[in-house]
Amino acid sequence: MALWDDIAKSAKDAAAYTVKKTEELTSIAKIKMSIRSEENNLEKCFAEIGSLYYVYQRQGEDHTSEIAALLMEADQAKEKIHCLRDSLAKLQKSVICPGCSAQVTTEYAYCPLCGTKLRKDAQAKEEDKADSDKES
Repeated sequence: MALWDDIAKSAKDAAAYTVKKTEELTSIAKIKMSIRSEENNLEKCFAEIGSLYYVYQRQGEDHTSEIAALLMEADQAKEKIHCLRDSLAKLQKSVICPGCSAQVTTEYAYCPLCGTKLRKDAQAKEEDKADSDKES
């Protein structure tokens, strides 16, 4: 009986592990899709800004307010991309290099691409707390 209990427990553990990994992979895929969607939105904003600027240069039509709105939309898209990449890095147990924006595993103290010192979560919290204490 103990053998069957061990087999049943192992099967349950394997199923639970599989479910957990599937959920992680699904979350990663959703975040990657969201990042790509925001990147497409950003590209559209840039293209429209360029088009409006071209019309301004060639025809003299003033599109300043439309360009300003598109610039704000582009800034929002860039911020969303940044937040999504941070979320993705946390799920993949890595960090985003503050120097070159590369995704680097947490085992490194320095970015292998640009050499920037990588902040660990505990170190980052301490530095942020110190910065907020200085502002007070």
